[in-house]
Amino acid sequence: MTGTKKQPGVIRLRERGEIAVRGRVLAGVMTAAQMAAVARIAEEFGDGTVGLTTRLNVELPGIHRRDAGEVAERLREAGIEPGSTGPTLRSVVACKGTVCRHGCYDTQGLARAIEEQYGGCALPRKLKISLSGCPNNCARVQLNDIGIAGRRYPLFADECEGCGACEKVCREGAVRVADGRVLFSGEACIGCGDCIAICPSGAIAVAAEGVSFFLGGRSGRVLQVGTEADDLIAEDEAVAVVGRLLDCFRENALPGERFGEMMERVGREKVFAAAGMRPRE
Repeated sequence: MTGTKKQPGVIRLRERGEIAVRGRVLAGVMTAAQMAAVARIAEEFGDGTVGLTTRLNVELPGIHRRDAGEVAERLREAGIEPGSTGPTLRSVVACKGTVCRHGCYDTQGLARAIEEQYGGCALPRKLKISLSGCPNNCARVQLNDIGIAGRRYPLFADECEGCGACEKVCREGAVRVADGRVLFSGEACIGCGDCIAICPSGAIAVAAEGVSFFLGGRSGRVLQVGTEADDLIAEDEAVAVVGRLLDCFRENALPGERFGEMMERVGREKVFAAAGMRPRE
């Protein structure tokens, strides 16, 4: 069930002559006024219900096909663009890392920036991007064509008082406190940054932070885990990296080929290099 090229966001339903109209909700965040507008449209044109999709969009079911254009225009008046269907960049999914205490970067801000630059752009086949603010990975970034996850690594200073708060918060056992001294394992650290936030004396600084890219993942009928980059990318460079990856997809994909399939065919190293990164071994 996909939308048509002429009417983005239109999805066929089981009932003959009825459709749903999908609206793109940037970063999954709507204002109260937008929510009220969507409710009014659903009551006037649909069956009075509003569905929330797994990619944080809204869908208004029970609409007659003849009303598709008017519903789309009403959504646009509310600041919600119909779409996220067809061979395009689908709506960017972001966890609540912007406001979550575990978030290592502004996930919602980056999602909006990607949408503003590339949202809905035409591609050889649909492409999905997902953003997680930390290694908790609520947005399952490894199962998207492009996944972006936040990382924040600690730097322990000599001023540490050996209170043990960092050890208690570290689930991976990367931090141990013995005889008032911190023992840190960089190999075990996954970059969640929780120890930095919990330190009561401010003795843990940030050694490195940014986002890690995962490429070629996929869920659904075919399950494929994306390959992680060996590079930590600055948050303000992430949009440009996404742009280079979309260009690579356009230039190399065969008709009907998903990003991960293209990457396996042309070579992982070539795709990562096109974005200025290297795959992790």
